[in-house]
Amino acid sequence: MPNATQEVVKNTFHNCQIICLLIALVLACGNVRAADSLLLLSSDNPAYQSVASTIISQGPTIRMDTSYPEHLTENATAHLAAYQLLITVGSQATEFALQFAQQNSTIVSTFIPSQRFQQLSQKYAVELKQRKISITAIYLDQPLQRQLKLASHIKPELKSLGFTLGPDSLYMLPQLKDAAASMGLTLNYQTLSLEDNPIQRIQPIMESSDLFLVIPDQSTFNKTTAKWLLYMSLRNRVPLLAFSQNYVKAGAIAACITTPEDIGRFTAEQLHLIAGGTLPPPSFSPYFKVITNPRIARQLNLSIQTAEQLQKQIMEAEIQ
Repeated sequence: MPNATQEVVKNTFHNCQIICLLIALVLACGNVRAADSLLLLSSDNPAYQSVASTIISQGPTIRMDTSYPEHLTENATAHLAAYQLLITVGSQATEFALQFAQQNSTIVSTFIPSQRFQQLSQKYAVELKQRKISITAIYLDQPLQRQLKLASHIKPELKSLGFTLGPDSLYMLPQLKDAAASMGLTLNYQTLSLEDNPIQRIQPIMESSDLFLVIPDQSTFNKTTAKWLLYMSLRNRVPLLAFSQNYVKAGAIAACITTPEDIGRFTAEQLHLIAGGTLPPPSFSPYFKVITNPRIARQLNLSIQTAEQLQKQIMEAEIQ
């Protein structure tokens, strides 16, 4: 999960106070049922608070309580039995809901990486079926087609795309192949195991690729790997396409990111559909921003458009 910027923290401080007051009121009510839906935040992290405040301000007019898993751990099943709709912000809240949601309830998981959502859906597949729980999601990360479109704008002569996949991200390979085929790209990749030295496996890929797409994987991707990728990128003059603002600041050339406000806005829109009787499928947010590192572009002798121009072109392509 990307760190919230100072601007996000500043803009959401007042909203945090409001949400904390709502939570206090819910807890004071004990077992009295106050609403049909529960907005469940993984923690009081400002990014989660920003998502929640946007949902509250832009979502449908429904009775909604707000809480955290840590406040509901004692007799969790009884707590969640009061709600037909659970809106979970983050992975921890989503797993809590999957464990304790009541029969025939609906879970809307938001601000969650698609990789983590797939893992949790598989882990609790039997329980979901037995309890007839409906579930959908709004992903935190970016669709592959969007990332590859950004890659092609960063390097118009792009032919060979490098990347690595680990045990947790290997499921993405068919999607990568389909997306690359539609754009005429050749994939240059390795699948890593827990026993592999990722640096040794990445080096030959970096040397023979036009651009390297960083795909996070909890099993094989860590801070050391991230730093080595930045070093190899500059040494081999191969731009890195990243997944977070911090990584771009550290030396990747660009990334598409979705802010907490973007996620909250799209979640609110999906909740309007649900309130109208339609459960949309899990999806990526159509709202995103492009961030670039012009300094790194100059070091790599690449002439790239502004972040605003890149964002506009990608959005226009997605609308068509």
